[in-house]
Amino acid sequence: MSSPVIFPYVPVVPSIGSAGLMPMVPIELELNSNAIRTLALVDSGSTVNVIPYQMGLHLGGDWNQYPGTIPLGGMLSNYPAKPLMIKSAVQPFAPVLLAFAWSQAPTARLILGQTNFFMEFDVCFFRSQSAFQVQPRKP
Repeated sequence: MSSPVIFPYVPVVPSIGSAGLMPMVPIELELNSNAIRTLALVDSGSTVNVIPYQMGLHLGGDWNQYPGTIPLGGMLSNYPAKPLMIKSAVQPFAPVLLAFAWSQAPTARLILGQTNFFMEFDVCFFRSQSAFQVQPRKP
């Protein structure tokens, strides 16, 4: 069992001080032998993981190859999204397969939500300390 790791909140909108801090985790995404290292928003209020359209293309995704659609809510509801399975690694933990809604919305950001990031990892938020803890789920 891996020990939990504490990550700091990251300034996403520095001009508004502590209100602009968000729980962003470093992650590596790999698909079709292409990889991206970036930050993802850990969002317990999001039903699904979301990956922006351009990021999916950069990983080698072919929009027309993936059948079906995933309905998204909020600001993403007017844009199509398709299922995309991506090997994902939050360091220092072993990679896991995460299911993403690959969204064509121009405002989409990389989001880790209930399905299935929170099924693979236990997360505890310490907002008053601008930190959050992540560890792989117990087998």
